[in-house]
Amino acid sequence: MLICMKPTSKQLSDLQARIAEAKVQKGLSWAQIGRIANVHPSQVGRICSGRFKTFSHNVVQVCEALGVSVPHLEPDTEGVVPEWAVAQSSMRRIWDETPEGAKAIAKLLNAIADLQHAREGEPPKST
Repeated sequence: MLICMKPTSKQLSDLQARIAEAKVQKGLSWAQIGRIANVHPSQVGRICSGRFKTFSHNVVQVCEALGVSVPHLEPDTEGVVPEWAVAQSSMRRIWDETPEGAKAIAKLLNAIADLQHAREGEPPKST
């Protein structure tokens, strides 16, 4: 499941301004930022021009490339099963807000799932 966090209008406008300022200060082109962030230059242009409404993976990658911190957002839990909200909260507590940290958590959760499946006699499903 891809989670895109929706910021408040103030958080959005603040981040848009900080991205634009960082791009000018660093003197980087969209293509250069794209290579650093591993994001297509057209997406970098959209992001650097402030045309985004969520803190998607690409926005976070561009921010990281420019040295801009992304505000911490709490996911909307309305309509979420309470037990799943507890699990999400626990994952958020251990995540260091880096792509590497997210990959490490996913790897750990996949290993746990493989152990559960092995107990049930099923083959592992993780990649």
